[in-house]
Amino acid sequence: MKSVRLTLQHGPENVHPMHRFVAEHDAFTRYWLVNWNHAHDGYNVMLFHVRGDREAYRERLLELENPTTIDVTDGDDDAFYVYVREEPGELGEQLVSAFARGSLVPIPPLEYRMDWSVRFGLVGDPADIQAALETVPDEMETTVERVGDYRGGDRTLEALTDRQREAVRVARNLGYFAVPREAGVEAVAAELGCAPGTAAEHLRKAEQCVMGRLEL
Repeated sequence: MKSVRLTLQHGPENVHPMHRFVAEHDAFTRYWLVNWNHAHDGYNVMLFHVRGDREAYRERLLELENPTTIDVTDGDDDAFYVYVREEPGELGEQLVSAFARGSLVPIPPLEYRMDWSVRFGLVGDPADIQAALETVPDEMETTVERVGDYRGGDRTLEALTDRQREAVRVARNLGYFAVPREAGVEAVAAELGCAPGTAAEHLRKAEQCVMGRLEL
């Protein structure tokens, strides 16, 4: 059983209107699909976890032309869940067909990122994984970030903010965590497009979160 980490890049022609809305709205910092059911009645049922402006999200949902059933949870902070039942559309049907084949199991959450991409893990037989990648619609760019044996998920990573995860990912790729270190915080900051102090803060908070959850 193999696992891969994938990123599917949408463009302006095929990004879902809610994904576009969250990405272009400054009030949102997280947009994750945490569970779903591809029902047999022609609808997809999805549960999203969102961090941001609840009322703005709710109002935009109500403007969608595609028939949907919507339930947005209440709460006192900026984190909420959204239950959606909607017709998938042609692109959605193609993606479901690609990644629901044979032995494949998508690993939640699916991270809907602010650059209109979707990042997620996939486990299954290597032949099924390859077949899925080959049937992704041509209008979407597919990037395979990691390939290896499946070793289980790590819920600790879900406690990190999107920016902290991005900072750790960039730092790892640049060699910030290598011994000896191959890149400094200045290089991480340049890749993130922020000040070195900001990059260092993201890395410190991510380290504190991860280390605090380890069972030692």
